[in-house]
Amino acid sequence: IIVRALIAAPVVNSFSLSTRYPSQPSISIPSLRKWNSAISLSGAPDLASSAPSIHDTTAKSADLSSSASKFWKWQNHDIFTEVRLPVHNDDGRTNKPAVVLLHGFGASTTYWRETMNTLQNEGYEVHALDLLGQGRSSKPVPIETGTSVPPSSPPVEIGANTNEKVEYSINLWAKLVDDYAKEHNVGSDDDRGVVLMGNSLGSLVALAAATGDFVGTIPIDTDESSYLAGTRDEESSSSRIRGICLFNCAVGLNSRNLLKNPTYDPVQRAILNWLFDLFDFFIFDNELLLTYALNNIVTKDLLRDALKSLYTHDPERVDDELVDSFYYPAKLGGSGAVEAIRQIYTNDAGLTPMEMHEKYDDVLDSMPLHLIWGMEDVVTPI
Repeated sequence: IIVRALIAAPVVNSFSLSTRYPSQPSISIPSLRKWNSAISLSGAPDLASSAPSIHDTTAKSADLSSSASKFWKWQNHDIFTEVRLPVHNDDGRTNKPAVVLLHGFGASTTYWRETMNTLQNEGYEVHALDLLGQGRSSKPVPIETGTSVPPSSPPVEIGANTNEKVEYSINLWAKLVDDYAKEHNVGSDDDRGVVLMGNSLGSLVALAAATGDFVGTIPIDTDESSYLAGTRDEESSSSRIRGICLFNCAVGLNSRNLLKNPTYDPVQRAILNWLFDLFDFFIFDNELLLTYALNNIVTKDLLRDALKSLYTHDPERVDDELVDSFYYPAKLGGSGAVEAIRQIYTNDAGLTPMEMHEKYDDVLDSMPLHLIWGMEDVVTPI
């Protein structure tokens, strides 16, 4: 129950997104019929991350093999990335937009393994990243807080726990995505552009990156511009975004944004706020409890059972690879993993997707926007 709650809690959303977004035209990606399996969290076990990882910050997307996984250096952190180039083109080039995949809370590029296969086979250039603090990417934590050191020969390669304090937010990750796209010239050749696809909080990262909401909001952002969002005036736009797909979009970095539900009265908000404070004090802001849970409670069997309870349609898709993608980052992340979980649950929740739309309605109304929700979703049912 605890593990399932940890997986589910940051994405809870009880008020409708679809009623607040205008209808948009379809973007040029495989039809939704083909996406029945592709958008699933647990795809077929043929992930490219089994290839050896290397540290390389200079490779351009057109220079990569058809499937490659590697660590990319960002702000001194190791960011795990995967790239798939179209399998039917000898030179890996395509006239279709590049696709960037952004996972949800506690997940990784493994989230998208079947999606990557489908898009690659359809002729798309695909990029997937493990967001900072999650998956195989670095989990920063100041050394004085007692960060643990992963084993010298871990079963999977994990980015180093950098000796640094970061403030996790949707905009921090949006800056990461924008810098990655800029450094690797994603979608720049032939003006193909980029489609951002996010699940859960990854959807919010996609919205923040597409609108440039992160610009000037975080200390490490010294560049007052956005590669993906570009500049915009009444007559033209230099945006590289060709569309956004939001799969089960989260209401915020964490569930505190539920307090913004316009149907709640002041008494309901006060009660919910008190409950959130209570949970934060006893659980989510309790480093000792979180550390104990990761070290002594979380096991592969427990994770497998929790994940299968979320995949009622086809529980057998919860295989060893999927379980390991949650297990090893939690176990090998040490104090950095604890700090990431603590901050995600307790930091400011940021803008809701509805607030993002109200703030950037001119931008979002002008581009294709797909909102997709599982009709039988067991975490956040419609």
